[in-house]
Amino acid sequence: MAAAALGREQGLSSAASATFIYPCNLNRARFPASRPNKQNPLSPPTPVRDGFRAIWRQPSIFFAELAWRWSWGGAAILLTGLALFEYLHTLIVTPTDLMLLRLKHPLAVSRALADIFHGSGPRVVFTCIVLIPALALLWALLGSLGRFATLRALVSRATPDWVSKPGSIRALVGLHVLRIALALAGLLSFLGAAVVASFVSTRKTPHAGLELLLFVPLAILVSAIWSSVNWLLSLAPIFTVHDGEDTFGAIAAALAFTRRCGGKTSAVGFWFGAMHLVAFVIGATVVIYPLAVASLIPPGITLLLMGVIVLVYFAVADWLYVARIAGYLAIVEWDCSSLREPEAVAPAVIEPPILPKPPDSGKGEILEDEPLFSSRERSLADEDCDEPLMPGFSPGEPLPGR
Repeated sequence: MAAAALGREQGLSSAASATFIYPCNLNRARFPASRPNKQNPLSPPTPVRDGFRAIWRQPSIFFAELAWRWSWGGAAILLTGLALFEYLHTLIVTPTDLMLLRLKHPLAVSRALADIFHGSGPRVVFTCIVLIPALALLWALLGSLGRFATLRALVSRATPDWVSKPGSIRALVGLHVLRIALALAGLLSFLGAAVVASFVSTRKTPHAGLELLLFVPLAILVSAIWSSVNWLLSLAPIFTVHDGEDTFGAIAAALAFTRRCGGKTSAVGFWFGAMHLVAFVIGATVVIYPLAVASLIPPGITLLLMGVIVLVYFAVADWLYVARIAGYLAIVEWDCSSLREPEAVAPAVIEPPILPKPPDSGKGEILEDEPLFSSRERSLADEDCDEPLMPGFSPGEPLPGR
């Protein structure tokens, strides 16, 4: 009887010690270590890479951007050429002017040109009054349609369940009209800076250096303000298409977005601006090469090569612009995901196993004096994880004194 009770006690003590001797095992079971989720939607975005990836995987977005920009550019060149042809057709060239032009002397040529263009200023002003608003209106319409097409494709790719909101094109037209007004205000500001700088110089006491010294800071200030506001207006169409905001609502949303994610958007603008600058330097260098061999090839081929180089540069610039818009959209998607409240997840709790209570036959000895089998409650959380509950006792060994 005593041997059976001793064996049962040793078995229970081994099982208990293997499970509950070290409280750190219980803590690990109740609070398992959390593993990082590799598919966490709130991970920081990589907007530059995401922008290039979006254009690479869906090149139709780039071709749509190229279509509306080059359509407006072709129409502008055509209308400007026709207006220039009509203007030149109204000029009167006398035989005296022809004789002066054939002399090829600088003074004779300048006198002939002054006589030819004398009195044609009102026609130039009237042509500009008609042509510039027409081109601006065409740019607003084509730009709104083209921007809606490109942004709709980008947003649909980033958010498959996205649904287009009505009124987006009307809001885009309003944003493009504001950009036109901003360009006009910038031009008038440059003229105003020139007028202010001219006050420090007179005919009697000319100060060209001081005038230039005053004009350059004013021009830099005007350029900085214009570029900042123009960048904000170029960012607002994302919220017009993505969230269905109106013209001024999109501007307010873009301003709030830049306050939250100003560092990320500035980084995207910096890297794409640097790449655009590199493309410009390369294009400006390569476009000179046909001029170096202009004496060896016909002039028509020289102009054709220069035109092809310029078109390639414009295509690269448009590609970088669309990739930058896609990068901004990636930051917007990440910002929208971070603003959503995450769902509350209850922590997993693993309860310790319940030891079976040995049957009481009435003849066995109740071990109330042992700490392991005591009926008194004992807090395991207060014990040190590095030390067992019973010093000098290890699993598998008989209890002291048994």
